[in-house]
Amino acid sequence: MHVSLGSQERGSHATGSRARRRGPAVLLAGLLLAGIASVGAWTSPQADAAPGDPPAPLSLRDLGSSTTIAFPGQQGEVSLSLAVPPNLTPTELRGVTQYPAFVTGGTIDVLQENRLISRTPINPTVNSPISLSLRGVRVERNAADIVLRTYLRTAGSCLFDPDSGLRIQNATATYGGREAEPNSVAEFLPPILRKLTIYVPDDVRPAEGAAAVSLATAVVANYGAATVEIETDSLPRTAAAPTTQIEPLERQVIINSDLPAGLSLGRGAGWPVLRIGGSEDDLATQVEFLTSDLSSIAVSSAAVAGPPFAAPQLAPEVTTLAELGVGDQRVSATGWPTISFGIDQTRLGRPSKNIRMQLKGTYTPMGGQIAVSIGDRVIASWPADASGSYDSWVDVPADLLTRYTEVTVTYNHGDVGEQCGTGVRSSLSLDSSGEVRSEVADPPTPSGFASLPQALMPRNSLAWTTGDVDDVARAVALMSGLQRLSAVRLGVDVVPLDEAMSASAPAVVIAADGQGLPELSLPVTADGGTVSVLDPDGRRAEVLLSPTVRFGSLQVARDAGRTVLVATSTRDPADLDALLDWLAADPDRWPSLNGDALLQVSGQEPVLVVDDDAQDSESPSDGASWVAFAVVGVGIVVVAAVAATLVLRRRRQRTAES
Repeated sequence: MHVSLGSQERGSHATGSRARRRGPAVLLAGLLLAGIASVGAWTSPQADAAPGDPPAPLSLRDLGSSTTIAFPGQQGEVSLSLAVPPNLTPTELRGVTQYPAFVTGGTIDVLQENRLISRTPINPTVNSPISLSLRGVRVERNAADIVLRTYLRTAGSCLFDPDSGLRIQNATATYGGREAEPNSVAEFLPPILRKLTIYVPDDVRPAEGAAAVSLATAVVANYGAATVEIETDSLPRTAAAPTTQIEPLERQVIINSDLPAGLSLGRGAGWPVLRIGGSEDDLATQVEFLTSDLSSIAVSSAAVAGPPFAAPQLAPEVTTLAELGVGDQRVSATGWPTISFGIDQTRLGRPSKNIRMQLKGTYTPMGGQIAVSIGDRVIASWPADASGSYDSWVDVPADLLTRYTEVTVTYNHGDVGEQCGTGVRSSLSLDSSGEVRSEVADPPTPSGFASLPQALMPRNSLAWTTGDVDDVARAVALMSGLQRLSAVRLGVDVVPLDEAMSASAPAVVIAADGQGLPELSLPVTADGGTVSVLDPDGRRAEVLLSPTVRFGSLQVARDAGRTVLVATSTRDPADLDALLDWLAADPDRWPSLNGDALLQVSGQEPVLVVDDDAQDSESPSDGASWVAFAVVGVGIVVVAAVAATLVLRRRRQRTAES
């Protein structure tokens, strides 16, 4: 069986073809093309300054791939493409092996264009570390394309399936060499970016804050599934550069409207920094230029761009699997061949419902059936007749629809041998030209955090109540987190609060201290010691807490037919900041959010206001029956203990919107 890593949920995309695009040929946040010559190169403060130590081993998540490499079957292949920054060379893949009990050993080969790079034996001991040598791998266009192939020895009877093959977990890539310094604007962003620090003046102006948000979302979008850490900091407006040293594969950008218009490299703390300057309109233009393919003209150490690109538009009601990022696929196996792909609402460009998929392809005619499933539920099936091809329309059930809905197509048939290697090989393919039909979901399906970021598309208004450096940092953190959930770039317009609330576009509102927050029906509110939760019918259930509890929150509300994401607190911005820091600390936290509100009580773990249909059987019959409080005391058992682990559960009506 041959399987390429790809088409995984946002946040765990495989490297696959992305790594090649991430090289200077295209990606580099859309910044450069291969072979760009540097003209007017930036000069290091010290002629003999080292460009940096070799980077520490990189998690495959840093490269845009899953940290688990799964090999299907007894003899499986996985294609992997590793991004390679200039002057660096991949040397090893490391991880921990997991495999079924009937596997007694075997080998893993590393190949490149049918050339054997290395062969490594598998240690049969449980949880054994493994190191696959990559020495001798050729790098082209800032990427190394390799194939990993397994040969497993087994004892007794066995049946391999996608859940019982060999896996390399916690996979990392090690690189040798010393990172090359960028000598031009076109070389500034490397193929692998671990961290970007954006500096704004300490008396930041709205246009500078807007440029920081735009730059952050653009960089996250263009590095795809790779986890790029984005940090915001400030400098005195007259400061030439930060004094903070950076680690390998990190970069610093200064946004300052008092700087000359354009993009230029300047001296930093032993490493070049990128400066973005100009008037309000110029800043927006330069950020768009930095993250667009037009930057291929930036062949010198300074460049000035033309007008920015147009905002993204709503997707049509009819598209294809290929346009949703699902390529042609074909697998073969001695068991049941299986193909998985995802329907991503962010690629549809808006919250969607009534999704129908045209699934077509071929199979080895052996009888049996083609089954389509989401999770553990089979949503459609049909006989596998003698034609060896299929073409059927399948509806996605509304209760199974998520932001990213993984669909599995399996060819179930007989002739699956009990002894290893005795089964008959069969194949299954999927044609990416199959159509996908959908309608706009208003309100979004699903709702709450699961509706983000598609409910903020195609463009959203971002507003803050203070607009200082801290608000800019909060906006960057929020929009970077939302961007990581999306396969396409989010359109963000930073506007005054009044304009955001009067417009029809979806909005993101930051009121860090709770002051100046517009009138909205938030899922959770607090007035003194009274905390209330909104039910689906617009009523509120209240609980009186003594002493008063304070919390930071992210809440998803509906206002005038549009979605509004609110970041606020009960008079203490530190609680909101702690919540944003918690989300940023683990890239899996944003994708796992559900419900309508995330609350952070000082010194406690954040908790969600979540759906809980299971409350039906145990809820009382009064108007507040849908609210349940799970209380754990903090030293003493009183009502105030709710402040420690406040858990609010609400039962939401689940009726499909017509």
